[in-house]
Amino acid sequence: MVNTISMPKSSDILLRIFVLCCAFTLFSGCSKKVMRNDSVFGLDSLSLEKFEKSDENLKKKGIELAREKSFEKAIEALKEYTQKNSSDSSAYNALGISYKSLGDFSMAMNSFERALTLTKQPQERSKILSNIGNLYYASGKYQAALGFYKEAAAEFEQNPLYLIFIARTFVMLGDYERARKVVSQVEKNFPRSGHEQKAKEDLGLDYYLLAEIFTGLNEENKVYVNIEKALRADPARFVAKLRKDMQNEENLFYTLQGDKRIQKMLNRFESKKRENNFVSMLLTQ
Repeated sequence: MVNTISMPKSSDILLRIFVLCCAFTLFSGCSKKVMRNDSVFGLDSLSLEKFEKSDENLKKKGIELAREKSFEKAIEALKEYTQKNSSDSSAYNALGISYKSLGDFSMAMNSFERALTLTKQPQERSKILSNIGNLYYASGKYQAALGFYKEAAAEFEQNPLYLIFIARTFVMLGDYERARKVVSQVEKNFPRSGHEQKAKEDLGLDYYLLAEIFTGLNEENKVYVNIEKALRADPARFVAKLRKDMQNEENLFYTLQGDKRIQKMLNRFESKKRENNFVSMLLTQ
C-alpha cells in the first residue's frame, strides 16, 4: 500500500493565512500598548521617584555633615536642597544651626525665622524657638533668650528640656530662686523617660544641663549625680565636652577644674569609651 499525503484545499490555505494575519495584527497592537506604558508612564514615575529620593538624600547629607561639624559643606547641601524644597521647615532649621555654628548669627536668624513661618506643628515650632533662644544665649543676651525658651516650653510642654533651658538662663541672670523653682518643677512633673525614646543627639543632654545648673546653685551632690548620668548616657560626647567646658572661664563648669572626684569620673568613662571603640573596631573587621 502506498501512503498518500492529502493536500489541503485552497480554501483551507486562505483561511489559515487570514487567521495568521489577524493574530499578527492583534499581538503587534498589544505589544505597542505594553511598550507605550513602560517607556512613558513607567519611566516617568521611576524618574520622579529617583528625583525625590535624591532630594531627600541631599537633606540627609546636609544634616549628617552638620553633625560631623562640617558646617560649610552642610550649608552647601542644605541650600541646594531648599532651592527645590522651599517649604521644608526642618531643612531651614538645620541650616540655621549650621550658620550659628560658624558664627554667622544673622544668616542663622534668617533661617530660623523662615523655618518658623513654614510649620504649625507644636513640636517642630518649639525646637525652632529654642534654637533662636540658643542664638541669643550664645550672644550673651540672656533676657532675650529667656523669652524664646518660655515660648518653646509653652508650645510643647511635654519636653522638659525647654524648662531646663529656662532654669539655666535664670542662673546666668543671677536669679537663683527662680532657677530652683523651675528645676524642682522639672524633677517633680517631668520624670525623664528611657534613652530609647530620645533622639540620639539628646541623650544625656538633660542631665548635663542640670549638672551645669546645680553647679551655679552650689548643690554639689546633684552636680556629681547628673554628670555621671550624662557620661553614662553618651561618654563619647560628654567626656570631651566636659573637659572643654572646664577650661572655659565663662562656663559654669570652670569651677570644677580641680575637682578630683570629677577627674576620676572622667578618666573612668574615657577608659570605657576606648574599650567600646576597640570592641566596635573588632566587630567591624
